[in-house]
Amino acid sequence: MRYKLEGVDADYNYTNYHDDELVVLLRQSKQQALAAIYNRYWDKLFVTSANLLGSAEEAEECVQNVFVGLWNRRETLQINHTLNTYLSVAVKYQSLSAMARNHRRREAARGEQWTDPVELLSPESAFMAKELRQRIEQSINRLPPQCQLVFRMSREQDMSVKAVAEALNLSENTVKMHLKNANKKLRDDLLAFLPVMLALMVERNL
Repeated sequence: MRYKLEGVDADYNYTNYHDDELVVLLRQSKQQALAAIYNRYWDKLFVTSANLLGSAEEAEECVQNVFVGLWNRRETLQINHTLNTYLSVAVKYQSLSAMARNHRRREAARGEQWTDPVELLSPESAFMAKELRQRIEQSINRLPPQCQLVFRMSREQDMSVKAVAEALNLSENTVKMHLKNANKKLRDDLLAFLPVMLALMVERNL
């Protein structure tokens, strides 16, 4: 169900304006421009989010968050490509965040019946494992937007290359390339981190 934009004067219709013109008007705080963008892109963004999340309710929330963010950042809005691309990436990020929250909730629920192997390690080994986990998460967060999205869908949601390609409208070769690049970046980051990790271990043993 599509929400209505509150407080928008519908007397002036920007429906026929080009996206670039709407962005200019949006930066001028024209609420009608936001309404025109909203009506033009809501359905497409909803389908994108719903395909990723499998939940209409969560998809609606993600789309709403995109438009709220668009309005809140209107005066400093920087769109390097097209509005369509900007909104598509934004809704995928919102959906990714929702997927991550769902993943954490599932892990927390599993944790009630499952003991984290880290807890079975010695204090030194547990410290090292936690540091590595943090380092990996930081590395993932630094990946380019689409690369990060592909990696998280593959690794955190256990989606196949084919499923990721279909969800993001990419070729399977592009998905494989993103996974290859992500794995290389993570491997390089972890190799660079090893001297720091060794130094921390030595310091703890002093």
